[in-house]
Amino acid sequence: MQNQEPDKLVNETKADLNWATLGLSQDTLDLIQKAGYQTPTPVQAEAIPLALAGDDVIASAQTGTGKTASFVLPMVERFAGREGTFGLILCPTREIAQQTQAVIELFGAPRGVRSIVLIGGINMRLDAIALQTYPQIIVATPGRLCDHLDRGNIWLDFIKMVVLDEADRMLDMGFADQLSRIMEDVPPTRQTLLFSATISTPVERLAQRILRSPKRVAIGKPLSAAASVEQRLLWMREESKNRELRRLIRDEPGTMIVFTRSKDMASRVWRSLHSSCVYDATFIHSDRPQDQREQALADFKEGKYRILVATDVAGRGIHVDNVAHVVNYDLPYEPEDYVHRIGRTGRAEATGKATSFVTPRDRRLLAQIERLLGHAIREEFADRMPDESHTASSAKRNPHPQSKGSGKSGDSGQSKRRRKSRRGGGRSGASRTH
Repeated sequence: MQNQEPDKLVNETKADLNWATLGLSQDTLDLIQKAGYQTPTPVQAEAIPLALAGDDVIASAQTGTGKTASFVLPMVERFAGREGTFGLILCPTREIAQQTQAVIELFGAPRGVRSIVLIGGINMRLDAIALQTYPQIIVATPGRLCDHLDRGNIWLDFIKMVVLDEADRMLDMGFADQLSRIMEDVPPTRQTLLFSATISTPVERLAQRILRSPKRVAIGKPLSAAASVEQRLLWMREESKNRELRRLIRDEPGTMIVFTRSKDMASRVWRSLHSSCVYDATFIHSDRPQDQREQALADFKEGKYRILVATDVAGRGIHVDNVAHVVNYDLPYEPEDYVHRIGRTGRAEATGKATSFVTPRDRRLLAQIERLLGHAIREEFADRMPDESHTASSAKRNPHPQSKGSGKSGDSGQSKRRRKSRRGGGRSGASRTH
């Protein structure tokens, strides 16, 4: 019966979408109205009542569905008017931690709920001073929090509520040992909420260790791209990417996030834009000093810059409303990252575009992405590539590796084999069948 109540609640909120049905106090409802949150999202409608009831929760929902408010609002409700540090929120990146604290400030500060953020790139002494104010909520990255635990700057003996935000990403980034250490230091009687875009096997194992009889919340298809995002592939040669990016920037209005695989490539793309007189672009990656990353992201949010070039690690923490276009300058190595990237647009039921630059050597990565999505992505061609374009479009129709020819009907089997050998035969046309 308990498992059915949240589903019923979601169906009811789809009909009337009323914050007042979630069990929040009038003070919180007033703050929600003041902040302009018109209606709860499905994950908010389902997770908030469970969290308010004191249940452990494991929740999965695609990016941009309002997960942060799903745990911030119950935490503020629980700790308003209390003195001491009772809440702990763990985030994978600095940017996510800072943006989570911003939501706490929005709903918590008017009710006397104080918070601090512990992240790398900040002087440890400043962190220690902030900890002495005994905030009700600590927001931290796992590595930074463990640094303070090792130095004896913090004790977690009185924590009542722990939130793991983007748990899948924290595990992907290698924080498994730090998470285990932290969860050993918090009281076993705490309430734990785990939010994740994907519920992979490692996430399930983590949940089994740290959650007690959790209630499950699953909104939409696991790790699905929002239907409001118009996706397309743009096939081209590697050397054409900068030209096509400039063309997109010229032709497409609105804000744009450009994702690259590496920190070096993010810097190179920004320099290329700058040298081409595209001055309304900035960039972030983990090697930039923290104050520069914060300033770049703030300037992008405020509209000082229209284009933001970012890597996956830095980009996962980008929560900016009304991003019009996401460009995958490079396809990500992990197909899940593709969904997270394009989730930067089309948020909160808005529409958006996602364009992926694809070269012939990306066939295997593309096949993995389309397999995850469950469908092929519409494709266009920026360059005249008779060999590659034929391979690209025919690979989806013909599952046999032998069909990976150049597209010339007169080619002999021997010449095809020679070309296949030169190209590295492992990337066959079969990789794009579903």
